Amino acid sequence: MEEIWEYTLFRLVLEQMREGIILSDADGVITFVNDAAERIRNIKREDVLGRSMVLCHKESSKDKVVRALDYLKAKPGGTFRRMVTDSANDKYYENIYAPVFDEAGVLQGIAVVSRDITEARKAEEAKAMNLRAQEVAMDTLREQYHNIVMTSMEMLINFLEARDPYTIGHSKRVASMASKLYEHKCGMNERYLDLQWAAKLHDIGKISIPDQIISKPGKLTPEEYTAVKQHSSIAADILRPLDPGARITPVIRYHHERFDGKGYPEGLAGTDIPVGSRVIAIADTYDAMRSSRPYRTAMSFDQCIEEIRVNSGRQFDPEWVEAFLDLAQTGSVD
Repeated sequence: MEEIWEYTLFRLVLEQMREGIILSDADGVITFVNDAAERIRNIKREDVLGRSMVLCHKESSKDKVVRALDYLKAKPGGTFRRMVTDSANDKYYENIYAPVFDEAGVLQGIAVVSRDITEARKAEEAKAMNLRAQEVAMDTLREQYHNIVMTSMEMLINFLEARDPYTIGHSKRVASMASKLYEHKCGMNERYLDLQWAAKLHDIGKISIPDQIISKPGKLTPEEYTAVKQHSSIAADILRPLDPGARITPVIRYHHERFDGKGYPEGLAGTDIPVGSRVIAIADTYDAMRSSRPYRTAMSFDQCIEEIRVNSGRQFDPEWVEAFLDLAQTGSVD
């Protein structure tokens, strides 16, 4: 009788919690969904109860969900967080995934706790924008001018990428991934927006590189490669007059530096390289590998992840590689 009472109590507690609660068995089959989970995630419990967590996601997300579940099953006591952007409903929610093991260390199920963070997220974005505006300390007219010019630069990037069908959308993808990686490790502080702009504009210096080099299907000559290597410095020179406080230009100038000091343009090493540059280096390289080029096809997800892992401490900052692999292993990287 006492066990029945405890079971009823536990179920009532879970049902009445403000956080969304979804429980599955060890095979990932959903066994419980409370009212808050329905509301926060815009689902109906009758549509998901008895179904695999994997099958409840759209086709493009299934591989990431499988990776996330495998990650949980292999780490007793481990948890991870993942922010979800629900564009259709203009909301954000955070999922916390936790495996449930018995005293013998045998997996019994998986718990997913969901919190609606829409208001908190929008407040953080507003705070980051306000902090950035205060640090720049320019008057309203100059701020408007700055935004107009930056937006124009972003449009120019789109034009540049259109010259080469293999790079269309590259800067947007790099910006999205770099922002996600930075937020995962550092949160949304005053540097977050600087990183976004730097990532969007990191290749603007290629405006000075001839089309025949940009679109060349074969290996570049030493002279051509030297010309291409100048693009990061040229980009910084273009943007310097528009960057009060030098918050963006150093990040762009040094995004091709290597952690071991063998990069360009100045051969900086380790933490002498700006944080934003180290973040963009990973996102830029990953997107380049995942995209097809005239001289090779796109690399697989596993090949790209292994390449990033192998170059930890050489090309990339090990701390940021660890954060990137954490996102990749939990299904947050395509």
